[in-house]
Amino acid sequence: MKFKYKPSPSYRNWQSTDGIMIDLTACLCAVLLFAAIYYGVAFGVGCGIRVILMAVAAVASALCSEAVYFKVVGAKNIAKSIQHSYGWVTALIIVLISRLDVSIYAIIIATAVSIIFGKLVFGGFGQNIFNPAAFGEAIIMNYFAASKAAKVTADVFTGATPVARLAGGGWLVDAASLSNAVDAAGGYGALLLGSYPSVVGGSCALLLLLCGAFMIWRKDIDWHLSCAYLLAIFIVSLVVGLVKGAGFQFAIVNLLTGGVLFGAVFMMTDPVTTPLTIPGRMIFAFGCACLTLLIRWKANLPDGVLFSILLMNMVSPAIDKWVNGNQIKEAAKIRNKVIACGVIFTLLPIIVGCAMPVGKIAAVAKPQASASAAAKAYPANNPSCTDNGDGTYACTANGYAAQNEENGAPNEATIAIKDGKVVSVEMTTVSDTPGISDSAVSADALAAYEGISDPEDAVTGATASFTEGSIKAMIAVALEMASK
Repeated sequence: MKFKYKPSPSYRNWQSTDGIMIDLTACLCAVLLFAAIYYGVAFGVGCGIRVILMAVAAVASALCSEAVYFKVVGAKNIAKSIQHSYGWVTALIIVLISRLDVSIYAIIIATAVSIIFGKLVFGGFGQNIFNPAAFGEAIIMNYFAASKAAKVTADVFTGATPVARLAGGGWLVDAASLSNAVDAAGGYGALLLGSYPSVVGGSCALLLLLCGAFMIWRKDIDWHLSCAYLLAIFIVSLVVGLVKGAGFQFAIVNLLTGGVLFGAVFMMTDPVTTPLTIPGRMIFAFGCACLTLLIRWKANLPDGVLFSILLMNMVSPAIDKWVNGNQIKEAAKIRNKVIACGVIFTLLPIIVGCAMPVGKIAAVAKPQASASAAAKAYPANNPSCTDNGDGTYACTANGYAAQNEENGAPNEATIAIKDGKVVSVEMTTVSDTPGISDSAVSADALAAYEGISDPEDAVTGATASFTEGSIKAMIAVALEMASK
């Protein structure tokens, strides 16, 4: 008789990886369905359908990429390998953290690259060092920033999202400016219920919180990560807001806007790319919160959730090694390490935030009741034109400066129209920031409007969305005036 001994303690978990992934997929589909309904109702059926098409394209790209890879490496059962790789989860997350105006081909390419180079080359599911979805979205942001879908989202992003408006004002703004940014999105109720345009799956805070609560209840995710991250974001933002005069609302806005809640529920809770121990996960969460706020407040990116997760993914093995030891005998020592990291990661953004100047954001000008239909389509730009009587129109519209600076002036242009089409666009005054607005007012960008009868038909390649939006608003009003 042969006896086998295994060291205690022994633990049996009723959960399976398949079960966890089913719960995760269900929650992602719920967020996707909400986004499709919201965009379809608010901006037209075409926008709702586009949400579904983006998801279908991403999932198809993920499954095809995995099928080809497993075929090349000689997997015995390709279908079973795909089933246990869970590539559709990565695909859905990429779609939900993207804007609606990202082109379909950018989604397809980014998904394929994230699946192959963000996961499979490391050995597949369970062995990747980076969150694959964050890896894929970083590709979209860095290489496909100018690749936007023309016409499809004409009315969705004519104004700035709350995050873009806050980033334009330097994030740290006074109470009045904070109210202006929130009011432009529809108020705090809109932030909670998701009735404003943002990334596809990041606007409805209530739904994200419910998904998080469900997965914590099901023990699909570790609550230490999500709760520590959100608590750190709230405390740091509250302290900085109180010191700089933005008040309690500053903490609420930092929690509800951008990708904070989505990242806390669906991305940073990935057990593969986060530390294994609870103390390590607490340190990971504090680090993500610190980097999120520092990137938001001081970097050129409007939101810092994505890159904070990627940066902390790199140091996850080091965190585990640092808190390694007997979790019972060395509990006090490990606890002190967690507290020290928490204090450092909390104080750093507080010090940086308190040293920042307070910016201002102007209230969005509301179009008058008698304004034209074209002007009403671009409320944030508040465009207007004057007929010069010779086929040209002198137009003005709010760009970046007028929307985000207290005394910012609008952009001005002279637009020539003939036979219902644009002949030329000449910028007479560019009030937006030099260097940033250049891509939208270059000769090539303005030439893209020539010969069109709808400003959204133009593909300019511009990255200055505020300036480009003001130009399109002026063209829309000029075309409407010329048609009468």
